[in-house]
Amino acid sequence: MAAAVMQADTGEQAGLRLGARLRWHGGTYRVLVLQGAEVQLGCLDEEGLDARALVSVVVGADDFALLDEDLQELEQEQVTDTSRLSVLSEAELKLVRDWERHLREIDDGVPPDAEEGAVPRPGYDPDRFTVRQRLAAKAAEMKALGFRHASAGTIERRRRAYQSRGVFGLIREIVPGSPWGRTDERVVRLLLAELKAGLGESDGDASRLYERLQAAVRREHEAEYDDLMISRATFYRLLGRLGINVASLHWPTDRRLDEANGAVPPYTPTFARRLGEQVQIDSTGLDIIAIGDDGRPVQVELTAAIDVASRTIIGAMIVPKVPGRGPRGRRLGGRATRSFDAVLMLAQALAPMPARPGWSPRALAEQSEMPYADLVACDPRMAGATARPVIRPRMVIVDHGKIFNSEHFDDVCRMLRIKVRPARERTATDKAIIESTFNAIKRRFSQYVTGYTGSDLKRRGKHVAEGPLWSLNELQDLLDQWIALDWQQKPHDGLRSPFLPGLTISPNRMYAALVAAEGHVPLVLTPHENRKLLPFTRLKVTDKGVRIGNRTYNSEALQEYRNRHSGIPGQGKRWQIRYSPYAPRFVWLWDHTKDDWVEAEFIHQRLISDEWTQWTWEQATLTVLEDGGHKEDQRRIAREVSALRERARKGPDVQRPRVPSLFTGPVLDLDVPQADPYEGVPDPDPAVVVRAPSLSGDAARILSAGWPGPGLMAAASRPDGEAAVEYACEGDPAPAGPVERYGSLSLHGSAADVFDRLHPRTPIERWSADSHPSLDDAHDEEDGEET
Repeated sequence: MAAAVMQADTGEQAGLRLGARLRWHGGTYRVLVLQGAEVQLGCLDEEGLDARALVSVVVGADDFALLDEDLQELEQEQVTDTSRLSVLSEAELKLVRDWERHLREIDDGVPPDAEEGAVPRPGYDPDRFTVRQRLAAKAAEMKALGFRHASAGTIERRRRAYQSRGVFGLIREIVPGSPWGRTDERVVRLLLAELKAGLGESDGDASRLYERLQAAVRREHEAEYDDLMISRATFYRLLGRLGINVASLHWPTDRRLDEANGAVPPYTPTFARRLGEQVQIDSTGLDIIAIGDDGRPVQVELTAAIDVASRTIIGAMIVPKVPGRGPRGRRLGGRATRSFDAVLMLAQALAPMPARPGWSPRALAEQSEMPYADLVACDPRMAGATARPVIRPRMVIVDHGKIFNSEHFDDVCRMLRIKVRPARERTATDKAIIESTFNAIKRRFSQYVTGYTGSDLKRRGKHVAEGPLWSLNELQDLLDQWIALDWQQKPHDGLRSPFLPGLTISPNRMYAALVAAEGHVPLVLTPHENRKLLPFTRLKVTDKGVRIGNRTYNSEALQEYRNRHSGIPGQGKRWQIRYSPYAPRFVWLWDHTKDDWVEAEFIHQRLISDEWTQWTWEQATLTVLEDGGHKEDQRRIAREVSALRERARKGPDVQRPRVPSLFTGPVLDLDVPQADPYEGVPDPDPAVVVRAPSLSGDAARILSAGWPGPGLMAAASRPDGEAAVEYACEGDPAPAGPVERYGSLSLHGSAADVFDRLHPRTPIERWSADSHPSLDDAHDEEDGEET
């Protein structure tokens, strides 16, 4: 008896009963025996065989289905959704419970809330009255109580629904509608496609999107356009159903792209279990104005790397934003961080940062939560270092910026055995930790620094660049101290203690826990190896040295490689030259045959007294070009570099406040009459006009006075010389000797000779000059001439 009950229970749980027909593995069977977890099946097909299998195997088959007597598939029993009662109002729920109470009384004779041992009311005793009689009595009672639609047939239908589905059979079926109303699904797909296509365009309002939707529906479904196209009001309601805010159409392009390419739930946090297992690198504007190397205010950019496991900022570089220059001196979008800056940041991560004078003692590794004694024993360079751990990256995640896609960055990472994994385009969630770190740096560091500009122009204060500003080196020093003093030693919300998960810990404490588990092996790079991290170019050494950009380098040691073959196939006489953009005073030739470096200095270094950078040289070159110079004038550019360094020491010029002129209204284009300066002056009479003092004689006589013209030359050829006075002034002596031929309209001789002939001196003037020769001699001696 117990075995039979167990078999029945097992069959009920599996949805199988004795004698039930079913389809399994393409065949038709009847349930013959249910014994424990097994079932014996008799095949109903002519060529089939009986089978014995586990109930779970039969029920779990893909083609399993229960069949009726006609071998048609029956509807499978489904678990009722109990949450449907929660959507009913109090009145509806009370009505359902009242119907349940009446139906239970029809079947059981007493209502469900009756006391134990209660006697059925007249007309409801199942032993004395049939079901039809009980339904008739209940219909009369419910009509008397005011129930609508309470006929005997309605009560019977509700009774059957209650027996099959329980109380949920008494609830009116609610057919879920479309999430976007009566709008055709094809129109919704076109709308979403137009939204996606317009993400990269300039912002626009919803009316433009509606017109594009009209064009798309007409283009794809022209024959059904009138039936498919929705009205403008329905269009706005559809945007609301789809969760599209109309105001979001006016968002900036970058914000709309970031919103569209954002993370899709469920969110997966980024985690790493080992130090350096994943390092995220990115660049951002620091929202600070500083003093550049040329002494002018300049905006700066921050490039940082953070270790995911410990949240340690292993490297940070501040560089100036250099605007580009377009035609006619117009400034275009410029550049800031370069591939070499990213390489220097990796070099920071591999070496301890020494503490600097003036820093707080709490910024030292000795005063932090780091295992200082063990680290010093492992790496002596940690003595006197700051509280920033040394972590060697195993893999770095970068975006698609040019600085990270450069060959130089890839070559250095390959040499240091660092894997480079690019993030997906416009997917900030692939490096979400460095993005949130930048927000924390701006909130906890940038806004407290003099020269803070805010995140955009709307939030920038007035006259920020005119106040006191930090230099680039000072700002870098402040950031390094803040990282060691604040970031590394304060609890981080993303870090939990491995021993007390409810306790947030600092990056330095997390580093101490992880380094104790896996150890620390420092990577010490010698100066010889550090030079291999510098960018390089292959150049031929000439008698003038080597030329990088518009600078020339030379030395005696470098001249030993002049016109020497490198021995590398395809390179000829070109040798590898390494240089540092932050110290361009020297360059180094790498002799691969000796594994040695040959140093060469900039030939005009004597004109530059201070240290300088590639950025300073470029600014000086731009200044020389704007002044009309040439970029090949190295000497002039070197002097300009020295002038920029001097200006940087003095700081920016103090700008005097300009007082605006009083506003007198807009300038109007009026026809104002002008006074005539000759008004009232009578017209001149040529007969009475007195001639102004002038040379006595016409132009022909003046031109012929100094040199004879063609007429005089003709007269000179005559033997009698009678025509000589025809072109000469009266009293002038005739020229002696042969007459040279010149142009007829030219003067020859000094102006004094010409005027002396035109205006002969009086006897008194002649006497003065002849009787006092010493006056002329004195003047000649004053002029330095010999008498």
